Amino acid sequence: MVEQERRWNLVWALAPYGLLAVATGVYLATRPVTPVPLVVVALLAGWHWWFVMAHPSWWERRTGLMLLYFGGMLAGTVALLLHDGAFAIFVPACYGLAFLALPGWLAYAGVVVVSGLWLVPQGTDVGATLMVNLGVTTPMAVLIGWIIRVMEREVIRRREMHERLTVLSAENARLQVLEERARVAREMHDTVAQGLTGIVTQLEVAEELGLAEPVRGRIATARRLARDSLVEVRRSIEALRPGPLRDAGLGEAVERAVVAWREEHGVPASCTVTGDARPLSPETEVAVLRAAQEALANAGRHARASRVDVTLSYMEDVVVLDVLDDGAGFDPSVRGFGLTAMEERVALLGGTVTVESAPGSGTAVNVTLDAR
Repeated sequence: MVEQERRWNLVWALAPYGLLAVATGVYLATRPVTPVPLVVVALLAGWHWWFVMAHPSWWERRTGLMLLYFGGMLAGTVALLLHDGAFAIFVPACYGLAFLALPGWLAYAGVVVVSGLWLVPQGTDVGATLMVNLGVTTPMAVLIGWIIRVMEREVIRRREMHERLTVLSAENARLQVLEERARVAREMHDTVAQGLTGIVTQLEVAEELGLAEPVRGRIATARRLARDSLVEVRRSIEALRPGPLRDAGLGEAVERAVVAWREEHGVPASCTVTGDARPLSPETEVAVLRAAQEALANAGRHARASRVDVTLSYMEDVVVLDVLDDGAGFDPSVRGFGLTAMEERVALLGGTVTVESAPGSGTAVNVTLDAR
């Protein structure tokens, strides 16, 4: 879609050269050649190249420069028309240039100005020309330009929607994988690991019953195998946890996330851990870490913050994550997929997410989860 848009922009940018070449060819073939119009043609070609071809980003971002460009094109066209009416072939290109160079209502004003070019050639029937222009040419140019503008806006809207859907789909797929890994880890912990623990306990009790030596040997072997299997199951559960939590506690994992974000964005960011750190359930640690990563990602993508502060607080019965930035802020009632996914993940564990923000006032994200 983006490539198609680029091709159409290139066609619009090159079209004036085609009409200018045709008009110049007609002039050379039917009139005595003089250098003045050829010099003006060369200047127009260079003017168009500099403002449109060499600097395509100016089209919709630099209105002042585009007004200068459009005025220069009109002046050059007037000079050509005063010299010879054959250059009227180039006038239709100026209609397109009005919509190419000028934003909003200025494009329609430019079309009206271009209509006046038909009056410039010597010997023009002013009355008939005005009637044709006002009754047919100008309205048609305005209508075609309006249709093209509507189509451009629709193409841009669809492209942006496609990009958003692609990002959301990738994020959703990632979250589904993480959720499935967490579910499998929970199932293994609650079934296989707990079952093996029970088997080990029962075998230890059986060993103390004073059974015959051969039976005791078998029981000892079974207990050893059950313990080894329990160790392997616990390793598998740990492997299913997010990478940062495999070899570090939650506080250290959050601090690593902050350091990585600070290095990536070059923005001052701090991480503070308060209270007595203690092991939490794997699901709780994953939820807190993901919430910290999502809040930091939002601060980097949208907030344009100059500072971010992250605080992880271990309290008596809850663990609290606070992420504050001094960025652009937003309307908390309009939330993207990331914040929604964060809220859903935390809610599944009985926790809460609070977002305080306003345009221009920074953002504060608070995540509270049961730590018992």
